[in-house]
Amino acid sequence: MAVKFSEIKFYYLEATQFTTWFFASILDEDGFTTDVEFTNGELSLDSAVLISKMFDVIKHSGTTTETSIFSTLDIKPPILGRSPIATALSAIRSAILQLEALQKEIPLVEHLGGEYKEKIPLYANINRSLFLTDRTAKSFAKAAEKSVTQGFKIIKCAPFDEVNSSDTTQKILDSAKYGIKRVKDIRDAIGFDVDILIDCHGRFDLPSALVIAERLSELSISWFEEPLETEENMDSLIELKKSISIPIAGGESMYGLPSFMEALNTDVLDIVMPDLKYCGGPSEAVKIGENAVKLMKGYSPHSPSGPISLLLSGHATSAVDGSMPLEHAVDEYALRDSILTPSELIKDGNLIIPNANGLGGSINLDFIKKYGVEFIP
Repeated sequence: MAVKFSEIKFYYLEATQFTTWFFASILDEDGFTTDVEFTNGELSLDSAVLISKMFDVIKHSGTTTETSIFSTLDIKPPILGRSPIATALSAIRSAILQLEALQKEIPLVEHLGGEYKEKIPLYANINRSLFLTDRTAKSFAKAAEKSVTQGFKIIKCAPFDEVNSSDTTQKILDSAKYGIKRVKDIRDAIGFDVDILIDCHGRFDLPSALVIAERLSELSISWFEEPLETEENMDSLIELKKSISIPIAGGESMYGLPSFMEALNTDVLDIVMPDLKYCGGPSEAVKIGENAVKLMKGYSPHSPSGPISLLLSGHATSAVDGSMPLEHAVDEYALRDSILTPSELIKDGNLIIPNANGLGGSINLDFIKKYGVEFIP
């Protein structure tokens, strides 16, 4: 099955002073329209320029498929993770698959080889909402308590604001005490019936990570995410993994199945976290997830982004039997559920997937016209 691109439009929405979500709507010549998210921080506008250029090349080449775009665009591996080209390719590949599912009149998850499921279990990432607070231990505990009242059974936070991996090991450990205090206050607030996941954003070196893992294990932490940046520290992560009991999660910035297979086959990670905005899109994420599950590893897409990204990640989670709960950034933007049509629905800690063709949701253009911006890269 192939699609033929016709038109593309770009939008962004400033959710907070810390978060801006970027979207593209793509129309094909059969009249189908689908939306993708390509949020990539300071690289979002560069990614938009590349998406626009790729779209024009593909449009003038005629019909296209997900696999044919590489020759059409003359792109060869390796592709740097979380780069504008990885983001642009992931957006284009996602759009093609979503348009194909619309043509076939089936939900995207079925086009990916899975079965439709009405709801996908989520875990609550409280970190994004905490940027709007003083980020004290008390604020962390309060945010965690709120998520539990909303029905979430798993909470994730990134508590080590003060830690910098370029510091000496001793200074890293001295700075980490504030993060440990935040985690302790969360545990005291929500008890031991709720899992806590810790995201470190690659802030540690190997000696400090070993110490912090021991301290976190005393607080019954369920995973240790990116204690060191994954691709640049595989040898150190292998050594760390041999020495600690907490599962290590990571891979949010990586592109493509080969990169993830290297991490899986060398036993660097216990849980892989492909981000569909950077890893190559939903088909790549599903391949990564299926291989992870075969190797008795965890699969949980990285998804602390907008509602288009979450919905797409929901399909890629549902398509892999044995998936772990999916990430959701809670309480960051009060009007979030109005961005899509039909409205995004989070209920009792689950993402409700619309039983509809393709992605199952689209950007609410009236909302974007009121609160967002249409732009030309």
